[in-house]
Amino acid sequence: MKTNALKIVLAIFFLGIISCQKEDDHYLPEESVTEKSEMDSNSQKSNTPVRIVCSIEGIPPGYIVEEYLTMPRCPNVNLFLGRFNAAIVSQDGTPKIFRAGAGDNYCIWIVGDNFESNAYVDIRSPHGSNIIGTYRGADRHQYVNSQGQDVITLRLRTQTERNLFANGGLRIWVVNPVARKWADGRTVRRPGGVIIDPDCNPICP
Repeated sequence: MKTNALKIVLAIFFLGIISCQKEDDHYLPEESVTEKSEMDSNSQKSNTPVRIVCSIEGIPPGYIVEEYLTMPRCPNVNLFLGRFNAAIVSQDGTPKIFRAGAGDNYCIWIVGDNFESNAYVDIRSPHGSNIIGTYRGADRHQYVNSQGQDVITLRLRTQTERNLFANGGLRIWVVNPVARKWADGRTVRRPGGVIIDPDCNPICP
């Protein structure tokens, strides 16, 4: 009888120990996976890499803030907005147009920065919203000039585009397809003077 009672007491004792064990360790990996999944999801939505920086580092050039955070591993120095010691940042995939013009009557050149290698150009009329021409792949020439600036040149291929270009100019947008971002529209007009129509040199500037 005593033996059975002892077994019962020991069983209750071990059950009590098991029920009192902390479950934090079981949740930590899950929380880590969840956090990583959220980061991956944000990265996939914007198609640009994201990273976390501490406020003491500052925001690196070419990056924009997605969200401010407070993280134990970051020192409370140079706080963002006076409150946060970390931030999620992503690369700014927006192309920038510095200047644009025409090498002849139909050859347009665009100089800027942050053009993706497969960037393309959308063209609209001066006052319309519809795209009347798109130049991608072999339809445009892209390179980096001696100043390290991105350059795209293209030759207008349709008579509609050429007529609009001759009369009021065209509006152009450089589009980064991976980042899904585009530069502010820029109006380009045909140069004045004698009308010429030479072969369009791919390197117009």
